[in-house]
Formats: sequence, C-alpha cells, structure tokens
Amino acid sequence: RTFKNVDFIIDGEEIEPQKTEYGFKFILKGGKHTLKVRTTLRGHFYLKGINVSDESELFTVEDKPYLHFIGQDRDKVIITDDRLCGGDNAVHVSVGATVVVNANDCYFDNLTLENSWGHDKQAGPQALALNTSGDRTIFKNVAMLSYQDTWITPSTSNYRVYAKDCFIEGAVDFIYNSGNIYIDNTTLYINRKSGGYIVAPSHASDVKWGYVFMNCRITAPGNPAETDVWLGRPWHNSPKTVFINTIAEVTIPAKGWYPTMGGLPVLWADYNTMDANGNPVDLSQREDTYYYTKDDGSKVYGKAKNYLTAEEAAQYTVKNVLSGSDNWQPALMTESCANPQVRINAGHLEWEAVPYAICYLVSRNGEVLGFTTDCSYPYEDGYQYKVQAVNEYGSLSGAGKQSQPDALPQVQETQSAQVLAIYTLGGVEVKELQEGLNIVKMMDADNKIVYRKIMK
Repeated sequence: RTFKNVDFIIDGEEIEPQKTEYGFKFILKGGKHTLKVRTTLRGHFYLKGINVSDESELFTVEDKPYLHFIGQDRDKVIITDDRLCGGDNAVHVSVGATVVVNANDCYFDNLTLENSWGHDKQAGPQALALNTSGDRTIFKNVAMLSYQDTWITPSTSNYRVYAKDCFIEGAVDFIYNSGNIYIDNTTLYINRKSGGYIVAPSHASDVKWGYVFMNCRITAPGNPAETDVWLGRPWHNSPKTVFINTIAEVTIPAKGWYPTMGGLPVLWADYNTMDANGNPVDLSQREDTYYYTKDDGSKVYGKAKNYLTAEEAAQYTVKNVLSGSDNWQPALMTESCANPQVRINAGHLEWEAVPYAICYLVSRNGEVLGFTTDCSYPYEDGYQYKVQAVNEYGSLSGAGKQSQPDALPQVQETQSAQVLAIYTLGGVEVKELQEGLNIVKMMDADNKIVYRKIMK
C-alpha cells in the first residue's frame, strides 16, 4: 500500500485510490457500484459520471474525519438507493439512508444523493437520502432527492451543518431532527400538491439557533402557485426555525406553520418573505400557539415567537450561527477559485495561475482527462475542453473553456477576408459563432473560398 488507514470497498472488494499531490482520489466508471469508505486521512475524493446504488449497506462515511467528496457534475454523479425507514420492512435511519455521514468535518460538492423510492414514486413512507450525525459537515451544490424524511440532521444539539447552493426535494418532514443547520441560497422543491411540511424539528432547549434558511427559494413542479405547503410542524421538544429573505413561489398558508405534532416551538418565524413576483407576503397571521396531545387525550399548549425584527434577522449570519467555540468558517471553505482564462497556443491549452488553486481539473467533451499542477495541457483540435481550478478543500471552480478571443474579427482584419457563412460541426448554418468549434466559410483577398476552423 502506498498509504495507510484508508479502506475503500467497491463492489465488495477493497481498492486503493490514487495518491496525488493534493490528496487522494478514485474515479468510478459508469454503472452501479457499492461503495463504503473507512479512513483516518484528510483527502479529496473525486467521483466521475456514476450512479452508485446498493441493496444493502451503500455509502457510509465512517467515524473518521476530513473526507471530501467532489463530483464532476451534480447531474452526472448520483448516489442512489431505495431502502425504507418506514413501513413493514423498515430499517433504522442509522443504516437506512442512502448516505450516512457519521464522521466530523466532511465535505460534499457537486453530487446528487437520492433515495429512488421517494424520488421515483413520489410517495412515502419514510425514505431517507441523507443522514448526518457528525459535526461541521458541508454540502455545496448538492441535490438531495426523496419525498418523506429526505434528510435527517444531527441529533446532537449544537452540531453544525452548512448547505450552500443546494437543491432539496421532498414533501413531508423532509428536513428534520436537530442541530444548528444553516441552509443558504438553496432551492426547496415541493413534490406534493398539498398538505406537505418542509421541516419537522426536534430541538432540545440548549440548541442556540436551530434551523436557518437564508435566501432560499421554495418552488414546485408545473405552476408552483398551485402547490401549497406548511413551513413546518413541531416533531418533538422545542423547535427553532427561521426563514429569512425567502422567495415563496408556492402558496404558504396564512398561518405559515402547522400547529401540532409532538413538541412546542420556541421560535418559528419568517422574515422578508416574497412571492414569485417579488411582492412582500403578509406575515401578520403567522401562528404563535401550538399544542400536542398526551396519551390521555389532554392537550398541552405553548406560545412561540412568530416574527423577527430587522435587527434580529441581521444576527443570522453564517459566522454567528456556525462558528462555535472552534471558529469554524464554512463559508470560506465553499468559496471557489476564479475560473481559469484558457487559451490555445501551439497545441496546448494555457492559462495563468489562479490564486489559491492547488491544481486544475481538465475535461474534454464532458469526460475527465485528469488533474495537473501545471498551467498548460495538451490540446487536440475538434474537442470541447474545460478547465476548472481546485481549491485547497477540493472544490471546483466554474469552467474555463478554451477560446480564441475575437477570433473571427482577427481573421477578417489580418487576411482581409469576407465571412460568407458560419456552420456548426454538424453542418447547421448559424448567424454567429457558437460555443465550441465553428466552421467559417470565407472569401480571402484573392477571391478564393476558404474554410477556417474557429474555436469560441
């Protein structure tokens, strides 16, 4: 073995990922695989163009920290399973979710986590895509897909999760449990026409912040306004949840929050909620009285704060909610490097060094070619290349595509050429240069018809 304390079990067989200058990686080819990871190492693990599924234990990040899983593309890298945590054949959530994260300090980027039972059937019972029980977990540009109980958050009171630029699908209690959970600039996709609930928290009294939704969008298939959904219902204990600067394309009942389940909320509020057209939503009727029913049929009532002032809303920063006693700064970890500015020169892609990049990922026609710490890579004509900068946490920048700036005007100017037509590689005539390789029909200074390949 070239390094110790890492075990990867793929399709029942242990494999060894590749050690690189920036960490460790393995790439699974197309198809469906079982995957289990045990490690004590820090590392970045890149997953490329796969669907991962299993009929038993699928994807468990064991109780060792500092695992970073980076997908090539959120829509191409899908970790999926169909186990149920409800109904006659239910298994416990500790093993039933598609992805179970028991470790601290894990990072997921550019992936889809799916429970295909909920996602495909659009029905219950409980079918978890994700179970996070560790502290300081990050999700960036991750899709979580199911119907009921999509994501169970940590049970430990002040464990923290940061989810940024994500897509979370569900209908019933699809974000639930405890922890200080900050969900930032994320789409909540409601896949039930009526009578659903977004959150079902169970915060103990020592939880400081609870669930925080900042700058999120709530939407649904078809005409979102025809879908109605409750912001949440109180599962157990003393829930805390706030929605700040939300765009609600769906219809939220005037009361906002469902009044009963098994707990009594302490703070359930939304602030600066807008409809799909940017109009403020009337929050004056938001529920402030909740109850649960005891075994003997009697009801226990309680009051919850149902609003935030501007000053209170301003306190819900990532730093305030998540920094804790260890000064955790997940927002810095999710900052991508700048996109490389790529050009073609003498049979190579070239680009200037990107600040804070530890290496670069190069792909061609959507397929990963590899990584390089150089600022150049061999180029072959006729392909679409993409270069992405990798930050120290493994996160990928946007794509820097190869280009020849102002290529068409340059040809016209230097060769006194007249452009007669522009074609795609498929032979379709277009009015202007398209992304990728173009075939340009021209008349040169000697009145000869010539064809030029021009990359944009």
